[in-house]
Amino acid sequence: MRLIWDILLFVVIAAGLGLSSAYMAINHAQKIDLYQIGPWMAWPEATSPKSDPYTQALQAREGELLLGAGEGLSFEANHDDDGTPLDGACQYRVSGEQLPARLWTLSLVDETGHFIDNPSSRYGFHSQALLRHSGDAFDIQIGPQALSGNWLQSPSQGKFRLLLRLYDTPLTSGGTLADITLPSIRWESCR
Repeated sequence: MRLIWDILLFVVIAAGLGLSSAYMAINHAQKIDLYQIGPWMAWPEATSPKSDPYTQALQAREGELLLGAGEGLSFEANHDDDGTPLDGACQYRVSGEQLPARLWTLSLVDETGHFIDNPSSRYGFHSQALLRHSGDAFDIQIGPQALSGNWLQSPSQGKFRLLLRLYDTPLTSGGTLADITLPSIRWESCR
């Protein structure tokens, strides 16, 4: 009888450890192959045939459709240049210059990845529809109250994320991510 209880205990412990380690690996798969430039994070190998099985399992579970390696590269930011999480009640300035892509977009989404409803129905900008300073420099202001120029409305409360997508970029076909300068995200004020 003691042998049966020992075997049963061993099976329960082994199953618990196996399932919990698989759960932890899949839920933290985004940290595998993570590439970070300032506040911007990217997973360039996530859609390649060389991606690890944990990343593939995470994508299958979330149902997220990522850009293919030949289409472009996607970056995500959930904090500013100082490492503070992006807060909808605060105002931020995203500043940069032309990025190495034929077209790029910057979108504001909630924590679940959905666009945030707003009265202006503006959910992002693309590189062809920006007001620019001299040359290729641009500023995009993000905040809950309307501002002049390039402005995206953040939720009046709660966290949000920024998605930067580079389409038809040389970074996916031999260029190196170390050579790129991405826009800065600077906190300006909170109400």
